Amino acid sequence: MSYNQQPRAVTDGLIFCIDAANPKCFNTGQTTAKDLVQGFELTGASGTPSTGTHTPDTANFPAFNGLNGGIFDFDGGKGMNVEGDLGLHTSQSISMWYYKNSDAVQYFTDARNDNGTWFLSNYISSNFNYNSQLTYNFDVTYDADNSDFINRWQHMVVTSDSSGSQIYVDGTKRTAINDNSYTENLGKNFRIGTRYTTSTQWSGYMGPIHIYNRVLSDEEAAQNFNAFKGRFAI
Repeated sequence: MSYNQQPRAVTDGLIFCIDAANPKCFNTGQTTAKDLVQGFELTGASGTPSTGTHTPDTANFPAFNGLNGGIFDFDGGKGMNVEGDLGLHTSQSISMWYYKNSDAVQYFTDARNDNGTWFLSNYISSNFNYNSQLTYNFDVTYDADNSDFINRWQHMVVTSDSSGSQIYVDGTKRTAINDNSYTENLGKNFRIGTRYTTSTQWSGYMGPIHIYNRVLSDEEAAQNFNAFKGRFAI
């Protein structure tokens, strides 16, 4: 199935989207990618640019891999920097596909270059930890190498607004340990797969990533999962 034949993810409120299966976003041999919504360039993360100009490191950009129709391959640990301002919002949702092949602490995203917040995997006794405001485990007792979390494709949606936060895994809402609101400041030099200081980088793969300036509903979180589950053999 080609990219254009895939069922559609939610587009209402979409402010950022990358998908290596779309040649307008990324292709083999390239060391940058392009956001499909606002046209922001993504480059290899380097240094700690704060809100200033980022100097890309081409060697630190994930490679194109043709698996699953096209994915970002973070082999050896890589990270991306968004060359644009994703802004400050009163509500937010992040929808992403990922394959984590290590039980180490690693970053899903980090917005601290512009005073935003971080989102890690396997940090302080929780498999998902968004600035300690949203935390979730697959087990009642924390298990860093839970088979639901390591060495498999998985889809995750996190949402937040003034009423709190939610997490969905593979299209289903889960009961979080903490479900408080977190700061929806994405800002400039937003990082994907790496700390804002370019460390603790992702090990594995990433598929489509969608960011919204609103909270997705239960049905919309499931829609984003269902749109690509065939491609990732869930």
